[in-house]
Amino acid sequence: MSTVNRVVIVVVLLMLMAVLTAVFILPHILLINVGNWMMGSGQFFNQMQPVWRLIGGLLLSVLFDLLILFLIFLEVRPARKRFIRVQQVTGGMAAISVESIVQQLMYKLDPIPGVIKVAPKVNAKGDKVQAVVDVEVEAGANVPGLATELMEAVKIVLAGSLGLQVYGQPEVRIKVAPAPTTIVKKSRPAAEEPLPPKPVAPLEKPQEWAGPPPLPGAEDRRA
Repeated sequence: MSTVNRVVIVVVLLMLMAVLTAVFILPHILLINVGNWMMGSGQFFNQMQPVWRLIGGLLLSVLFDLLILFLIFLEVRPARKRFIRVQQVTGGMAAISVESIVQQLMYKLDPIPGVIKVAPKVNAKGDKVQAVVDVEVEAGANVPGLATELMEAVKIVLAGSLGLQVYGQPEVRIKVAPAPTTIVKKSRPAAEEPLPPKPVAPLEKPQEWAGPPPLPGAEDRRA
């Protein structure tokens, strides 16, 4: 709530500074305009029907009252404890921060087989600690066995390693990762066997030229 207080105070002071500066520099203009606006608003509400004026006033008052009550609740509610007392200590008092508890849980739970992601949440219940662990596990993991292993590991870390008193039983919320989609490979078409080569017809040998025909003889001429 300290951060909200600072923001509200800074905003209010800036608005007050702007309004006072304007009023001090231009009082004759601003005050007259504000007075005219208030008179006009009064006349407007005076002309309204009493029932609607009453309903509107009740709604606005309830709205602002709820807002103020919410701010008061944020101011007076007990702050979250940033440190939790270590019980198994003699000769003094020791406390460990909530951030350190979360980091220790992540360090111990993350290497467990089948665990993908760990997100512990730690709350203080008086001098005891309450742990809620959100875990994402691999697809096909044995959820009951893995949940039992995780809860035992949380108890060992909180009560054994850190010496804290555990409030109730640790809560483990498991989310199973989606199974990987199998990629179906398309079968390649079978390679066609090459066709046998066509037989090549033998080329005919060109006929040899026998030369010019013989000249007619004397007997042929007589005939």
